[in-house]
Amino acid sequence: MEVFMIRLITCIKKKKEISPKKFRDYWNDPQFDILLDNLVSRLEPFRISRKLTLQVGANIRIMQARKTKEPYDAVIEWWFESASQLTPLLARPEAHAALKEMMKYQSQFVDIAKSPSFFTEA
Repeated sequence: MEVFMIRLITCIKKKKEISPKKFRDYWNDPQFDILLDNLVSRLEPFRISRKLTLQVGANIRIMQARKTKEPYDAVIEWWFESASQLTPLLARPEAHAALKEMMKYQSQFVDIAKSPSFFTEA
């Protein structure tokens, strides 16, 4: 069986009623850092990247040129050595608890239904 690195990407859309400033306040809150660190310790990723979308005119021009919707507000990417590494970690009760805590926190400012997550090759 071939083993290859994978990534879990989550494209995050803020709740409509949350202002961009309030979204960034949640995103930069130390509580979010604590919850993310807890997930990192449970899921043991090779790497994690957490980025806010820039609020710049170039993004508006790209959106208009491509006739797309507004960009996502943020992205989180998790790199894992392999799916076989991640599967047993996800089965642990501590991982479920950490994921549940994160979802509860994010539900305050993230439109979960409009924030897809998916695996890709790394």
